[in-house]
Amino acid sequence: MKNILIIIVAIAVYLHFYPNEQVNEWYDTYIGQAKQSFSEVAETKVKVAPSKLLNELKRDFDKYTKGEIAYLEKIASSRSSVRAFHQEYCDKNNGNSRLRHEHLKKVCSTIEQYRIHN
Repeated sequence: MKNILIIIVAIAVYLHFYPNEQVNEWYDTYIGQAKQSFSEVAETKVKVAPSKLLNELKRDFDKYTKGEIAYLEKIASSRSSVRAFHQEYCDKNNGNSRLRHEHLKKVCSTIEQYRIHN
């Protein structure tokens, strides 16, 4: 165990004082990807899981048309699409031609339940 620790420290010291362009490029790429992944997971504006959104709205699906249900399933396909929908229609109070006004309000209020205010 002691030998492994010595090897790790030796590698860290070597990379710190003698940086290699390829290692730095790989490190920057890896850190960029990690930050992007963490920012998607840790987004603080809309924290509703897409499946949770559909589960909350399923109780009222008998009031929705087939087209509206398909549109909601498309919205709930990923966090980014939920976030984009929220920014476009809930934050800006824009009308939506694919959802009736009362259904749009219901979707926005469901998303708002899971929103974390800064």
